[in-house]
Amino acid sequence: MSHPTWLITLRNLSGRLGARYRGPQTANFDGQRFHNLDRQPHHGLRAFLKWQRERGRQTPWIDQPGPATRPDVQAQVSGEELRVTYINHATLLIQHRGLNILTDPLWCERTSPFSFIGPRRHHPPGLALDELPPINLILVSHNHYDHLDIGSLRELARRFPEAKVVTGLGNGELIRACGFNDVSELDWWQSLPLPEGMLLTGVPAQHWSARSRRDTNRTLWLGFVLESPDGPVLFPGDSGLGEEFKLMHQRFGPMRFAALPIGAYEPRWFMRHHHMNPDDAVQAHQQLDSQCSMAIHFGTFRLSDEGQFTPVSDLARALEQHGVATERFRAPKPGDQWHIAPLPWVTL
Repeated sequence: MSHPTWLITLRNLSGRLGARYRGPQTANFDGQRFHNLDRQPHHGLRAFLKWQRERGRQTPWIDQPGPATRPDVQAQVSGEELRVTYINHATLLIQHRGLNILTDPLWCERTSPFSFIGPRRHHPPGLALDELPPINLILVSHNHYDHLDIGSLRELARRFPEAKVVTGLGNGELIRACGFNDVSELDWWQSLPLPEGMLLTGVPAQHWSARSRRDTNRTLWLGFVLESPDGPVLFPGDSGLGEEFKLMHQRFGPMRFAALPIGAYEPRWFMRHHHMNPDDAVQAHQQLDSQCSMAIHFGTFRLSDEGQFTPVSDLARALEQHGVATERFRAPKPGDQWHIAPLPWVTL
């Protein structure tokens, strides 16, 4: 089934699946809908149909094999040690100071409310569910199907019923329905204390939300900064390039580690306000003064028009053009595990 057919089908058939936040007006909530710091107009059906009319012939994606060797995942790590295992898409296992953290967990075969249509997986997860250590904390950045996957959350709730889930305003009810009891909703710049002297803060992202044709921007999208005595760690979820990264640097200082999305960026006129391309991601890396950045959100599901392997080659070109050392911003393969050094000026 072609992209236009299944996407229009999702818009028309899944209206019942939406949710909405109800609360007082704030700087980023008008009482009905949330908005970005940069209030660019949201692309509607007309713009979507224009994209579909103008797109050229698309080269099919090919299925990729899983990792040749399984990553060495510890039950937990302690002290300043920081391990990040790339599972797929925007799903990371972050291990630090005794906590095992999952981001936007996604083990489904399709990013869709239906099992028979929607973007399908072209790369197996780098870690199977059975290979996960005990999970303490799950971060859900927003409600798009490639970030909030009901099937994956239900399975995680069955395996780790004591895990805490943190998400944006309005998403809690949907996540509780998956079986989790401990769910917190954050607004931008709102913080939550964690063990070992750590602090989790919701941060702005330039994106949007929707699970149906009737709930656009009714729930909040956000990223997360994990502050610890060893330096801050950023998981931004999904974001275009805006002032958000400069604001994070002003508030938290240089990042020890940042996961930065580099995929789903073509055509630019349609995607630029909500998805970074690799050049944008390198600029975000520089604005954050990130010691180590990991490329995410590419190569697993075909969500836009760039080629399957184009994000990685475009990242290499952008790093060269901006004079950024390749060892500071790399693209992993599912199953890759990185050991992130502490910031050099942090006293341990």
